[in-house]
Amino acid sequence: MGKRQHKKRRKQSPAELAGDYEIYRIGVLDGIRAIAIFLVAWYHIWQQSWLQPLTEHVNLDWLVRNGSILVDMMILLSGFCLFLPYARDMVYGDKTDTVSGFYVKRVARIVPSYYLSVLIVLFAFAIPLSEYGGDTGFMMKDLITHLTFTNNLFGDVNCMTHLNGVLWTVAVEMQLYLIFPLLVWLFRKCPVGTYLGMTAIGVGSAWYFSSRFYSIDQNLVVNQTLTFFSVFANGMMAAWLYMKYTKMRKKQTLAEGLAGIVMAIGAVMFFYQMCIARSTSGRETQWQLDNRFLLSLVFALFVIGMILSHKYFRKILDNRVMKFLAGISFQFYICHQYIAVKLKEFRIPNWSGDELPNMTGDIKWQWQYTILCFVLSLVVAIAMTYLVELPAAKVIKKWYQKKREKKELENEKQ
Repeated sequence: MGKRQHKKRRKQSPAELAGDYEIYRIGVLDGIRAIAIFLVAWYHIWQQSWLQPLTEHVNLDWLVRNGSILVDMMILLSGFCLFLPYARDMVYGDKTDTVSGFYVKRVARIVPSYYLSVLIVLFAFAIPLSEYGGDTGFMMKDLITHLTFTNNLFGDVNCMTHLNGVLWTVAVEMQLYLIFPLLVWLFRKCPVGTYLGMTAIGVGSAWYFSSRFYSIDQNLVVNQTLTFFSVFANGMMAAWLYMKYTKMRKKQTLAEGLAGIVMAIGAVMFFYQMCIARSTSGRETQWQLDNRFLLSLVFALFVIGMILSHKYFRKILDNRVMKFLAGISFQFYICHQYIAVKLKEFRIPNWSGDELPNMTGDIKWQWQYTILCFVLSLVVAIAMTYLVELPAAKVIKKWYQKKREKKELENEKQ
């Protein structure tokens, strides 16, 4: 008798091994990012309008007053999303970007549209309106620190910039991107040790600044990248733990989906209590430093809860609208506050008298202004995304790919 032929089993892909779980594009993250940025924007617009988000039966004042702390959610999501491919590689053995590829993608997405927005503000508004008052030295410092993503390291720039106050967040992100390959290397070697080290840096620096809060430059302390290390670490750890969980489970059950819903709702309730505590503390900025790590844990629980929740519940955040909003979210974020400030400065919508309409309680103006801020920010964000960000990113990535292919071809010939 002849030998029995055995067919070689095809190696399953990571997606097949993960079964019901999303390990590549995780849809609910689009919705979480979009809502987080919307709440930060709502807070900044509310600062100008004073429009109270409450009715006879609904009071969202606690939410809008604490909208600024959703920046921490944005940082946590960055840690989660950036590390997800590497966590997938650690658990399933999947391809990841080279270090140069990682940097090129980050630069391609952020730098062209960011630089353009800074230059538009400088040459279309700041200089023509004489906002620097002839102080060329500060103008150059303001410009150079923003172009080098170091603006959050200087108290005067961080507080008195004329180039858009929210851009400190981009500086924090870019500084984290700069060291991210090192963090990945360390996390691969020792996940728990790296996590504990990053957490120690984040919590330790926050404690240091908080304990000296009234004797140091407060314009510097809250927006320091070091204090976000623990937040970023929670994002990375959450991605790794989620990936390990998917390999153990493969098939999602109804009970697990319901447990995910409970986890997400519980995190929201915890977040509500933290917002109330912050609002009543009388020291909102210092509270943020003291509770940054705990807050990011709550955010991480919400993210994991939503990812593991029942598929129909996930549709709240995983849909075409949220995907679209997430796609324009970077441009929306970097333009919304500047638009809000300038509309009010230019009296758009118009009001009569010398007293600001938000101080007189002009409810009609408050509504018109709030709606206009959101609509105009959306229009600008869409234009910048589809006319600048995406085309520029495509060109840069195409250039990098050609350069890489050329180098590989040269190596083969040697």
